[in-house]
Amino acid sequence: MRTEFENRNKAKFPSVSTWVLRLMCVVCIVYGSAHANEVWLSPLDPVARAAHNWNASEDYMDLFRADSEWKTVAANLRVFKIGPGFVQQGRDEDLQRIFSELKRRNIKLALEIGMATRSEHCQERTEAYGEPGLVEGLLQRVKRLGGEPSYIAMDEPLYYGHEYQGGDACRLSVRQVAADVAPNVKLAKRIFPNVKIGDIEVVYASKAFLQATEEWVDAYREAVGFNLEFLHADVSWSPAGMANLPLLSSFVRKSRRISFGIIYNGGNTDGQTDQSWARAAADHFTYIESGLGVIPDQAVFQTWVALPSHNLPEATAGTLTNLVLEYLRPRSVMTLMRNGTTLSGRLSDSAGAAISGAPISIADIGAMTGETMPTRNLSSTAFKNARAALFAVRANKELQCTCSGPVTANIGKVTYYENAQAGGGRTNVHEIPGGKIAVDASGTVYNNSAKFPVTPGAAFTLEVPYEARINVEHSAYVAVLFVDDAGHEVGRRFLYLESIKTPIGTVRTRSDGSFSFGINQTVLASGPQMFSADFPGDDRLRSATAMIQ
Repeated sequence: MRTEFENRNKAKFPSVSTWVLRLMCVVCIVYGSAHANEVWLSPLDPVARAAHNWNASEDYMDLFRADSEWKTVAANLRVFKIGPGFVQQGRDEDLQRIFSELKRRNIKLALEIGMATRSEHCQERTEAYGEPGLVEGLLQRVKRLGGEPSYIAMDEPLYYGHEYQGGDACRLSVRQVAADVAPNVKLAKRIFPNVKIGDIEVVYASKAFLQATEEWVDAYREAVGFNLEFLHADVSWSPAGMANLPLLSSFVRKSRRISFGIIYNGGNTDGQTDQSWARAAADHFTYIESGLGVIPDQAVFQTWVALPSHNLPEATAGTLTNLVLEYLRPRSVMTLMRNGTTLSGRLSDSAGAAISGAPISIADIGAMTGETMPTRNLSSTAFKNARAALFAVRANKELQCTCSGPVTANIGKVTYYENAQAGGGRTNVHEIPGGKIAVDASGTVYNNSAKFPVTPGAAFTLEVPYEARINVEHSAYVAVLFVDDAGHEVGRRFLYLESIKTPIGTVRTRSDGSFSFGINQTVLASGPQMFSADFPGDDRLRSATAMIQ
C-alpha cells in the first residue's frame, strides 16, 4: 500500500465529483445497494504495528480465538488477507494459529505481496519491487507452516513500476511492468497450483493512469498466459478519483470478465478517532455503492494506518469488525429532488416499504461564505534532514496527477506547531497569513511563505481553515515544504483542498417515508453548491445517500 500517496490524497468526507455534476439531474434516485458477493478483511498486523510503534490493532490475534466476538462477521467473511511483512517476520506460532483457525471457520486465505523483483533496469525500493528470492521465500514459509493461500493480491506493480514519481522511480512501460511480475507469478503457481492471482492498483484522478490500468490488464494476460483473477481498487478518496470507478468497473467486469473489488477504509488518521474513521469508511462505501451505483464483487475492509485501535468486538462502534457488520445490513433506498428552495425525497427499504421517523441529515457541499471556515488538520513528522520549512500553496502547478481545473477557494490564517513530547501542548508555533485563489483551468498559483525554523523529525500539526467550491477537485493543495541547511527541498507534506460537506439541518421522514427541507436564502447565496441527504443507517438497515445540485 502506498503510504505517502495515502497521506496526500485521502479526504475526510466524500465530496461531489465532476462526474456527478455532469448529470445535472432534476430528480436524483439513489439506491443503498446490496453488499458485494465477497467480503474480505485485512486488519493492521502485529509486525506493522510494532514497526510504527502504533497503539493500534492490539487485539489482532484475538480474531483467531474460537470464542472471539465477531461471530456474525466471521460467518459472512469469505477471505482474510495478510501482508508480506507479517508473512516474513511474524512468529511461527501466530501464523500457524491463523492458518488453522481460518480453515476451521472455512475462511479463505489471501496474501498481499509485491510480485516484481529488483533488477538492472529497476532498482526502486517500494512495496511492488523486492529483493531477488523474496517472493519464493515468503511462499515457501507459508507452505512450511501449513498455509494454503487461495489468493495472491499483487501490491500495485503498475502504480509503482509505471506511475510512481519518487526519486528512485523507474517509470517503465506497461508491458515492461507485466514482464517484471511474470516470473514470480509463474513461480507462485508452481508452489501453489490452485492459487488465484489478482492485482491491487491505485485509482485516483488521473484519466491517463486509468487508461494505463486498462492496458495493464491486457499486458498482464499476454505476459503470463492467463487473465488476472481480480482487480482491487485502492482509491484516493477524492471525488475525481471515485468518479473513475464506474469506468474501471465496467471495463474490468464487462469487457474483460474479471472480478472487481474495492478497498474500503477511512483514509488518513489526521484528527480522527476510531468512530470518525469508521464513519468516514462507511461514507465511502455508501457514496460509491449508493451514490455512484458501483457494487463491487469483492469488498475489502483493510487498514494500514493507526486506526481503528481495535478490531473487536463487532458490536462496538468504531471497531473494524463493526464497520463490516454495518456493511452486511440490508440496503435502503433514497430518492431526492429539488424544486427551487425545497429539497424533498423518500426513504424506503429494498421492497419499497416506507421507513418512517428516520433522521435525514441535509448538507451543502462547496458553499463559500467568506466568514467562519471549517479547519482541516495535517498531522505528520518533519523530515529528519530538514532545518526549515515554508508554507506552500499550489493550484494547477506541481500536481501529483493530470487534473488541472478551475479553483476558487479562501484560506484563513494557517498555524504550524510542533507537538511537545512531554506534557502535551504546542512548541515552535508559526502563524502564516492566508489568501484567496481564483483561477480557471489555465491559471496557476505558486505561492511560498517566508521560511521558518523546524525541529528535524518532530511531530507537527498544520491547521488550515479554508473553504472551496465544488469544482476544485484535486487541482489545488497546500503543503509544508521542508528544506535543508542549503535551502534545498528535502520533501513536502500535502493537504489537498476539497469542497467540504457542511451540515445545514436535519429532518425526519413522515409515515410514508417522505421528507422535505427548505433551503435558507443565506445558504443559497453562498453557492454554487451541491446538496446531499444522508440516512445514517440503523441496526436493521445500511446507510444511504443522495446528492443534487
